Amino acid sequence: MANFKSYAKLLRLMDARGYFLMALFGFLLAQGFLFSIKDIVIFWAIVFFLLAFGFSINDCFDQREDKIDKTKKNPIVSKEIGFRRALGFSFFLAGLGLILSMSYGLSVFLLCLIGALLTFFYSSPPLRLKSRPIFDIISHGFFAGVLIFLLPFLIFKTRLNLFYYLITFSIFYFSIILQLRNGYEDYEIDKIAGLKTTAHTLGYQKTEKLLRHLAIFYPLIFFPIFYFIPVFTLIFLFLFFILTFIFFVLFLSFKEHKLVKNYKLLDGYNMLVYSLILIAVL
Repeated sequence: MANFKSYAKLLRLMDARGYFLMALFGFLLAQGFLFSIKDIVIFWAIVFFLLAFGFSINDCFDQREDKIDKTKKNPIVSKEIGFRRALGFSFFLAGLGLILSMSYGLSVFLLCLIGALLTFFYSSPPLRLKSRPIFDIISHGFFAGVLIFLLPFLIFKTRLNLFYYLITFSIFYFSIILQLRNGYEDYEIDKIAGLKTTAHTLGYQKTEKLLRHLAIFYPLIFFPIFYFIPVFTLIFLFLFFILTFIFFVLFLSFKEHKLVKNYKLLDGYNMLVYSLILIAVL
């Protein structure tokens, strides 16, 4: 019989940290903190339930891979929870998130519904988008990037403009890197499990090369974003150039067999640049 601790493992809260930060970034830019406590609590409840659904449903259909990868603590694989119970729990989480989203009108509900459906079809057969080259990284870019970032703008009714669309594109780009990186790091496990990802189709070396090029070009998409910052533009551009220069020097210094260290560096650069944007705007 599954206990509370077993169900909690399905939420994978530690793995969800980066996505909560993505939601926080959108929340701060949309100035959600100016709204009532009730609206703020409901917003974060929606984010929690839908992110939890994403990780839970992924565990339901990743049993073959998780049996191979001994580092994954999938409670379904360890027989702590049966598949049907885990699946029912996943749908329960999605249902709670979607019900709460109805409080903010049709547009918010549809955005959450699209996100939930993309998340489901990403993991679940027969579509199982994560096993379809190109579709795996594109779908991840949307449901684990764009939709999370845009949700607070719809809930708190912040008008979108070109500045926010450029930031949305940067998040989509970064989410694609994250998914390709997952495929790169899980390459051998996915190969044994028969999961045909974009990384598996390209091959190990070509995936590494593509990841390196995507990371090198990543800072370039921030230039137009900083152009749209009206206050102290030159100061923030100068700070951005310094961050980018340091990133390039460090990233290119570790180009031999240190890809994981390089992408921790990319994560740090990403957080610093987004923090700079927040400081400039708020």
